[in-house]
Amino acid sequence: MKSKNLKNIKAENQRNRQSERLKNDITRRLLNYLERKYEMRFNTALGCTEARKAGSNEPFVAVDERMRNTIAIKARLDGIDAWDKDIRRYMESDFVKAFNPVDIFLEGLRGRWDGKNHIEMLANCVPNDNTRWAEWFHTWFLAMVAQWLGLNISHGNSVAPLLISRQGYRKSTFCKRLLPESLQWGYNDNLIISEKQNTLRAMTQSLLINIDEFNTLSAKTQDGFLKNVMQLANIKIRQPYCQQQVTLPRIASFIATANVSDVFSDPSGCRRFIAVTLTGPIRLPEHIDYEQLYAQAVAELDNGRRYWFDEADTQDIMENNVQYQQRTPAEALFLDSFSIPKDLTKGAYMTAASIFSLLRQRYGSQLNLTSLSHFGRVLANIPNLHSKHSSHGTEYLVAVRSNAVQSGQSSLSC
Repeated sequence: MKSKNLKNIKAENQRNRQSERLKNDITRRLLNYLERKYEMRFNTALGCTEARKAGSNEPFVAVDERMRNTIAIKARLDGIDAWDKDIRRYMESDFVKAFNPVDIFLEGLRGRWDGKNHIEMLANCVPNDNTRWAEWFHTWFLAMVAQWLGLNISHGNSVAPLLISRQGYRKSTFCKRLLPESLQWGYNDNLIISEKQNTLRAMTQSLLINIDEFNTLSAKTQDGFLKNVMQLANIKIRQPYCQQQVTLPRIASFIATANVSDVFSDPSGCRRFIAVTLTGPIRLPEHIDYEQLYAQAVAELDNGRRYWFDEADTQDIMENNVQYQQRTPAEALFLDSFSIPKDLTKGAYMTAASIFSLLRQRYGSQLNLTSLSHFGRVLANIPNLHSKHSSHGTEYLVAVRSNAVQSGQSSLSC
């Protein structure tokens, strides 16, 4: 009995070894077949496998289910005992070499910069009255390239240019032409920012996201979701058919356009956007020297040039953006009745209650505020309004306009 069992075990082991050798032989034949028939690469920027026929000069195309099935059927017709699942395993393995088109493009430019300031020459194609524009655009452009290279794993490129003008000034054309033809796959201008998951996913797959018609964003989207995601260095998302979240590096930077000037709804000020008003149409050259443009960026980053905005830059950006702030009705009524002295020796200090009382006398129900504390928050967020603490509470330095004094006296005499 024992001898019979031992024979059975040996026979089973032999069959298993033969089966394993057969599997290995089939796998080897499949690998040889695929490598002979196709050239494949895993595009790490897009997160997909691309393929073309071996020896072909045709462009690589992303492999979808239809193409995978076609490859499997052709393999079987050529005598390879394989199915689509075997093709999928191969394509999703390390046997397919990784390829990053951005790295290939940028690495090929190292040491080739001619020393000219191509970045600021490009910035100067945007006519505007902001004397810091070219400098700020330069820093942002370096931050965009640094984001692609993954130079800062702790912080994302949290600032974006915002081009403001009426229609027809070629704002969108400028944004699109920031990327060379070989990287145009990474340009995205049809994203609905309020669709959070799509936006997060795009930040891991796109190179440049253009928020077209920025002024149409709701205050909730602008001050909440967008303000938060612009500073992210990594993105947590749930991949299709996957239960767990994965953390992916952020690649995309942002740029934006608008057709009106009162675009910022956050009363505390906006530090995320470099807003400029165009004084004329953008005039780009017919040919942009992308090699020199990006060779400059790579060279300056390699040499340690700063690609982030420091505290002083941020303060200047916020001061620049005051002119693009949306005013609340209460703030508009306040500025109609009071001016803000630049000289701290001029004007007078008044409490929120005193200012509120004068505005009530003048505007009555037009001053649509629920409480004095609400009005205090309005005053606290008015740019350049100086305040101090006293025994009466917080007092604000203001100068009463003459029309407000006359209106107040008229109201009291009635």
